[in-house]
Amino acid sequence: MPENSTPEHDDPIEPQDPVERDETRDDRRLSRSLRATVIRAVEEARRRGASLVEAEHLLLALAAAKGSSAQRALAASGLDHAGIEAALRAERDASLRAAGVEPVPEERLTAAPRIARPRWGASARDALVRAHNIAGRGHGRDRDRDGRTAEADLLAGILTIELGTVPRAIAIAGIDRATLLAAVLRPAA
Repeated sequence: MPENSTPEHDDPIEPQDPVERDETRDDRRLSRSLRATVIRAVEEARRRGASLVEAEHLLLALAAAKGSSAQRALAASGLDHAGIEAALRAERDASLRAAGVEPVPEERLTAAPRIARPRWGASARDALVRAHNIAGRGHGRDRDRDGRTAEADLLAGILTIELGTVPRAIAIAGIDRATLLAAVLRPAA
């Protein structure tokens, strides 16, 4: 391709900055239907000044996906985007108190805007692997019949994580993860 030509298509995952290009190679292996969710998760992490995209950012991205089955399941359990943010704040405060640190009021917490793309954190990678495994178990005729989406599989992957910020936040919010997981995995009617 000549230097002054443009690519034939715009790929929202493919960055123009060669420094960021290597960090996105994992993104191309994702289901096309999850790309928008991944982009939203990266933006959630950036907005919060996080250096890593974690399961909590994926959860927030799923809650922001208006009309998706994952968003509907979360909202039905009381975990819309604002509810998840509140649960994450409560989890952070509880974790700080458990460590003997008094939490700083939210209005005093500001992060410098991130310029570089956050890298994938362990909990996000774990959630994506779990989602892939859940989707793999549903291939074939049963998968076609149950009608679950990649977003629902990702939510199920997040909900099966036993330790970390997200399970603690969901527990603090008073949500039964097992019930929510069963609702997510239930075949579509």
